[in-house]
Amino acid sequence: MRNTSVSIVGDAFHINNQPTYPGRYYQQYKIEGLLLNSRMVQGIFDDRNPETVSRWAYPDTGRWDPERNTKEFIAAMPQWRAHGLLAFTI
Repeated sequence: MRNTSVSIVGDAFHINNQPTYPGRYYQQYKIEGLLLNSRMVQGIFDDRNPETVSRWAYPDTGRWDPERNTKEFIAAMPQWRAHGLLAFTI
């Protein structure tokens, strides 16, 4: 079991007692201590409205599946992490 801790030290975010993005800059801007995140409410989205649910149908099944949506969202997290995204707002 993992035990991840998130804290704020001064004005910097730390994960597991280490600043985020240590020593990193974007262009001339220091990003160490920032917490880049993405708001992804669609990751756990479900549409129970019979008039709109077909808008989200998967091409391979022709229907919407909220469980699949959530599983695929979770499965994609390592790819986002590999590109530097450390947090999600859901």
